[in-house]
Amino acid sequence: MTDRLGVDASFVGGEGWKSKRSYGDRQNHWKQIWFNKYRQFHRPKFGENVPLDKESVVEYLQVLRDSGIQVWQRIQVLEAIRDYGVRVAEVPVDHLEKMIGVLKKFLLGKQASSVTETEEIADVTAIDPNEPMIVQQLRMRIRTRHQSLKTEQSYVKWVKQFIVKFNLSQDVGWGTVTKAMVESFLTELAVKRNVAASTQNQAFCALLYVFQNLLNRDLNGVDALRAKTPKKVPLVLSIEEAEKLINKFSGVEKIIISILYGAGMRINECLRLRVKDVDFQRMQITIHDAKGVKDRVAIFPMKIVDSLKRQLEARKLQHDKDLADGCGSVYLPYALEKKYPATALDFSWQYVFSAKRISADPRSRRLRRHHMSDKYFSKVFTAAVKLAEIAKPAHAHTMRHSFATHLLDAGQDIRTIQELLGHADVSTTMIYTHVSQHGPSGVKSPLDRLGE
Repeated sequence: MTDRLGVDASFVGGEGWKSKRSYGDRQNHWKQIWFNKYRQFHRPKFGENVPLDKESVVEYLQVLRDSGIQVWQRIQVLEAIRDYGVRVAEVPVDHLEKMIGVLKKFLLGKQASSVTETEEIADVTAIDPNEPMIVQQLRMRIRTRHQSLKTEQSYVKWVKQFIVKFNLSQDVGWGTVTKAMVESFLTELAVKRNVAASTQNQAFCALLYVFQNLLNRDLNGVDALRAKTPKKVPLVLSIEEAEKLINKFSGVEKIIISILYGAGMRINECLRLRVKDVDFQRMQITIHDAKGVKDRVAIFPMKIVDSLKRQLEARKLQHDKDLADGCGSVYLPYALEKKYPATALDFSWQYVFSAKRISADPRSRRLRRHHMSDKYFSKVFTAAVKLAEIAKPAHAHTMRHSFATHLLDAGQDIRTIQELLGHADVSTTMIYTHVSQHGPSGVKSPLDRLGE
């Protein structure tokens, strides 16, 4: 079969894929899309072949990697290019098969067996084999302490920026770092880059973590131009606004927004709920590993009982299908997966609010069904606020603020609210008295008393 531009168009349009159905119609559809993008990337002239050599393919994969395209999607790209080479161009594609094998090995978290294979992995995956040793140690320490992935990502980002600013070598050089260098870095963030106070404090915490836990040094007395995080009064919706907003949601998202307002959970606490955490007999929801690595029991709103039961029934069907497809595993905290391997397939450990698609675990690279993304829910929430015509910059955490304030308005004591919110100190909970009807907004102004 000749490899010319006219044949490419036919292949991309779907004719070249009809002879093989093992991947299913959905996978074939995406292969067509990826191959079309690959062809457009290289833009072969009329009569020229689409390049299939390793250098051309790696060049495109690196562009995808830098754009944040996940490993499993890059495997799909390689499979699309390989199928084109076999069916249309009729050329040897052994190098493409080898690259697919390298990516799949990386996805399963297997070690490279040689220097050559390490270089190949560096070519076609997002792993940098030359990552600074201090960064590798930082990742290891954070994971040993069971801290979150977001903490790891943010700390690594700031440490890498610090390394670039002072041109520190990869394995040595941190012994020469002084407090003056840290002060200079933090001051630059505040003055030149004009970052928010919380952003600057996050950078300081990252460097402090490295000094205290990896270098065994103190950063006491750092005299940088430090920004102070302003104390803001929490944004609260009225009961009418909360009801109007909730009614703009539907399906799974409506259950989530109902839990946020009805139980006062943080968004990630809600999205990370597992089937075993919902107890219909005792009518309670247990939150594990919340902020501060603490557990607590939350209110179970009666209005969501039926819809939550239907959601769990739908999750059971989805999980059974995932098991049949060989992708029914879920992330387990700590070393539970090593100690009890079968537990990762148990339905009771699955997330209540799952993602629509299977994805690769960012640490182990195993294909799993994770929980719904908080970024996705934030977009849905923003759209609902606009539909409800609420003229307030509300976000998901606003429902937690509203939960606490409305309980306070109803006469609930502050200590009980503190327990329900999971605050370590009652002074944190006291901020809601400033927006409660029993706080400043509930006090009658002297001006309104005139003429009484």
